[in-house]
Amino acid sequence: TLVSLGGASFSPATVVARDLTLTAAATPAAGLSSTGSAEALGRHADPLDRLDRVTAKWIAAYLDPEPLWRMPSRDDGFYHAFRTLAPHDPDLTRGERKRMRTIPLAADDALRGALAAWRIPAEDHDRVLRNELAQLPGWVAHIKWRAEHRGDIDLTSYLTVRLVLRQVLDMPPTNVATTHRAGPETIDGLTERARAVLESLTTDAAVDSGDLTTVRGILAVHPPTEHASTWQRAYEIHYRDALLASLGSAAPLADERPTMQVVLCIDARSEGMRRLLERNPDVETFGAAGFFGVPIRFARHGARGAIDALPALLTPRHTATERPVDNARATRHTARLRRRSAFSAAVHSSENGVIAPFAFAEAAGALYGLATLVRTLTPRTGATVRRRLAGLLAPTPDTTVTIADAFTLEERVVMAETLLRMIGMTRFAPLVVLTGHGSTTTNNLFESALHCGACGGNSGDANARAAAAIFNDPEVREQLSARGIVIPGDTVFVAAEHDTTTDTVTLLDQHAIPAGCAPLIDEFHRLHRAAGDALIRERAASLPGASSRHRPRQLRRRAHDWAEVYPEWGLAGNAAMIVGPRAMTRGVNLHRRVFLHSYQTAADPDGTGLESILTAPVVVAQWINHQYYFSAIDPERYGAGTKTLHNAIGTLGVLTGASGDLRRGLPWQSVGVGSRLIHEPMRLTVVVEAPLTLIGEIVSRNQVLRNLFDNSWLMLIARDDEHSPWTRYTPYGWRPWTGHDTQGEPA
Repeated sequence: TLVSLGGASFSPATVVARDLTLTAAATPAAGLSSTGSAEALGRHADPLDRLDRVTAKWIAAYLDPEPLWRMPSRDDGFYHAFRTLAPHDPDLTRGERKRMRTIPLAADDALRGALAAWRIPAEDHDRVLRNELAQLPGWVAHIKWRAEHRGDIDLTSYLTVRLVLRQVLDMPPTNVATTHRAGPETIDGLTERARAVLESLTTDAAVDSGDLTTVRGILAVHPPTEHASTWQRAYEIHYRDALLASLGSAAPLADERPTMQVVLCIDARSEGMRRLLERNPDVETFGAAGFFGVPIRFARHGARGAIDALPALLTPRHTATERPVDNARATRHTARLRRRSAFSAAVHSSENGVIAPFAFAEAAGALYGLATLVRTLTPRTGATVRRRLAGLLAPTPDTTVTIADAFTLEERVVMAETLLRMIGMTRFAPLVVLTGHGSTTTNNLFESALHCGACGGNSGDANARAAAAIFNDPEVREQLSARGIVIPGDTVFVAAEHDTTTDTVTLLDQHAIPAGCAPLIDEFHRLHRAAGDALIRERAASLPGASSRHRPRQLRRRAHDWAEVYPEWGLAGNAAMIVGPRAMTRGVNLHRRVFLHSYQTAADPDGTGLESILTAPVVVAQWINHQYYFSAIDPERYGAGTKTLHNAIGTLGVLTGASGDLRRGLPWQSVGVGSRLIHEPMRLTVVVEAPLTLIGEIVSRNQVLRNLFDNSWLMLIARDDEHSPWTRYTPYGWRPWTGHDTQGEPA
């Protein structure tokens, strides 16, 4: 069905999506640009009120994990440290500092005194305290997390400091804000006009451009709730209809044993690599959670720290480390790294001291200036020089991941069996490549947002290496054979990492690959290089400052450019997750917008694998989807604003400017460019091919899924098999998918 609009034809849902929803969604970001217009800079530079600035300053000073000078009295708690030092705060006037000295030393007495000072009735205490928590939501969220995980600060001490400052600054607590509502004579006429336009869309009538402009204004200025939800549904239905229609054209898989199989993360960016690798009919790909079912805390050889390489839903209980192949070489490597670390620490101290920076600038200024010049003018050359210099000073030794020390044999067998049954991998090629992913960026405070969400915001190389070691273990294979999973003796599992910024794939632990695999390894190198070149050109079409006409080498330099605010789009555009066999999607271009998790009902007779997928990867995908959704619809409140004005506060997060609230969500450069929104804000659609009865049982016994599906945070569409029609889940049972039917769906 088409509507005429300005001489062009669009489907009704397309008109709604493109011209209405996006216009309304982009409104909060109007005026933003990558270079920062005067209007944008003015809005972002608007200082918070004095109370917020002073409160945020004290929180940052207390929580900063790497302070230049340690905060006195910090070990006595947040309120006590604040009470001890605040009488000397230069941001307070002489009179305010004098009043500060009269505040009680005990936190409970101070809180009671602050509430009593404003004569707030006892029945209003809860309302006042809740309102204070809403003033700095970023810091409050971090304090809540900190209280649960570290216990060195809590919301009570924060509220005490906040109300004490109100008392000292003579600023009474504000009342709960009331929502302004337009008079009926203003809004009724507008909503009637909007209703008429909506009816014309659904009755195939022509839409006048003036009417469309009016509706844009309604949505941007006075968005009536019922119409906003209607636009959103139409927008999402349009995408879902197109997605389901495309799945019908999927190409079937060949019956012969493939030459190689590649298991990649379900991350939407991996969709492009899978699609391009499969141009070779002898390649079969699978999608799995990027930690490959191996939840570990991982420490590199000789490292002082470790990373949690597992989803945030899980708690690390096993630590995996590296074992060097050559102990003598590894010992020399560790000694050199420690000397380099000591030198870096000395330089850092010189840069951040009181007097030392002046002498340091005189001594090393010319060298740093030259390095900065090279790094700015030729980023790729600078990165190559640094990498080669690091290799000369401390050559990296060959290592293997020590899985046997972290997991028992039974645990390793269970992890291997669970992964294979979950993704439906029942046959094995001579070469199986387990490919984690990460991202290379420079000078990027949001780097972890581009890494693997299934690995806790880290790259997935450690998990891929650990999984490959498990599958290559003869004892594990013997136990799997007894459980009905036979891995041929000529099958070799290899770990790799896909860099989503440069679209290059690097094989890991190559010293452990049998020599007989050399021809297959050479063929894999040829395939992934061709796929990577094609994929980076494909992505360049939407990246600011890039073009598909540029050479891959030219596009890859963006990863090393410390002035590049758009190294890649990450998961911008994510809109759906498909759980089912690759035959559903093979040969279909999903434009890197879909999470792809492989699943075969026949390989999972009791539904254990499907339940794991729905309660873990689907939930994580929903987190990611909503992170982008809310950062797009309100970049200032739920996002992080423009990254060009960000300052890091220790390792806690970022601020806009020098002070204020800890920013939440993603920066504007992750969802839009200039004043144009790139990410299309829509709720995630979960498409599953599995028995409807089984899916219903899983949803019924998991409250987290009921919350998401029953309340329409996610849309679940499923079918029993490839011959069955699509149906959608509602709280009242399964209904045929007809697109426009929204009965049973909450607003």
